[in-house]
Amino acid sequence: MIYSFGGRNCWSFKEWVDIDFSLNKSVPVEYGFDDISVAPALCFEGANASGKSCALRVISFIANFCLNSFQDEKPNDRIFYDTFFSNKDKSEFYLVFSLLDNINERYKYQVVLDNNQVYSEKLYLKENGRAQLVFSRIVNTIKTNKFFKIPKDFPELRNNVSFFSTFFQYNISAAMPFWNFFSNIFSNVGYIGTNKYKESDLFAKYYYENPEKLQKVVKYLKIFDTGIDSIVIKKMPIIDEKESFVSFFMHQTENGLKPLTVFSQSMGTKVLYNKLLPLLFSVENGGFIIYDELDCHLHPAILPIILDNFLNPYKNEKHSQIVFTSHNTALLDEMKKYRTYLFNKEMGESFCYRIDELPENIKIRNDRSLEQTYKSGILGGVPNV
Repeated sequence: MIYSFGGRNCWSFKEWVDIDFSLNKSVPVEYGFDDISVAPALCFEGANASGKSCALRVISFIANFCLNSFQDEKPNDRIFYDTFFSNKDKSEFYLVFSLLDNINERYKYQVVLDNNQVYSEKLYLKENGRAQLVFSRIVNTIKTNKFFKIPKDFPELRNNVSFFSTFFQYNISAAMPFWNFFSNIFSNVGYIGTNKYKESDLFAKYYYENPEKLQKVVKYLKIFDTGIDSIVIKKMPIIDEKESFVSFFMHQTENGLKPLTVFSQSMGTKVLYNKLLPLLFSVENGGFIIYDELDCHLHPAILPIILDNFLNPYKNEKHSQIVFTSHNTALLDEMKKYRTYLFNKEMGESFCYRIDELPENIKIRNDRSLEQTYKSGILGGVPNV
């Protein structure tokens, strides 16, 4: 579970951007998990180019850097993120989280770096109100406590990789719970922006090998009135030593079931087909979803049904979470002020705030339409057209 994350001097954020899932004691219990005051979902709203996607890049970068930097980067590669208008100052990132099997222990990860070098990494464990240093890294020197053991002959860290990713590469047993945590984070946001997933071997092959997952996706496609009766995945003949899988969407007609390929489906159907798998997988496994433009190509009536998998405690038993951007202002009345961040930009610099953090003189009642209040402009986060 993620409690908060942030960064400084990264993308459109010159100063700190802080995103907090934690809810204080005054927030009604129905807006968080039953057993802990943490939001299962956060929605980022705001004008185009206000910094919403950049905030998602922050958490995506942290997760990918910790998990994959050893495998993805060669020894002399740059660390792929952008400083604020490409300045040469160092950047800082942090993540507060708990592992899947113990939500009562909170870890805080901190890293200071630039595009060429990691200067420091630290991991703290907060337990029973006290914080202890689990391990730290100053340039390429590691220090650990007695509970986190690494071999004496452990190699020197590379300049451009995380100690987490290095531990995973060398199968350090104490690091495996952290591998489980970071590998359970899915994002459609990368260094160059939003990944537009298309029909691919990745999804079709997975559905072919996991037909029960395919049936769950079909169930939702039926609920959303796409006209699909079923989906058949066929393994195609091997060409150039590559196997491929193709999805056939079966539609009911006067002459019985007729197949169509994914290319003949509406954009909304194709988007749902690709979005539903990571969303449902996350709910089943207690994962964390980072999704830019979650509402893109989807009817406004569909998103609340998808989000109910996270917001409904009876469906979200493993504390899965999602953070996403949207331009669907109707979602404001679904997410309410406790689970919505608004983004603004001034002189090229982005900043944001959760709506319940606004001054007391701006009255926002839960029994009134938040969408209408937002559209009036008094909350900020609207384009100056």
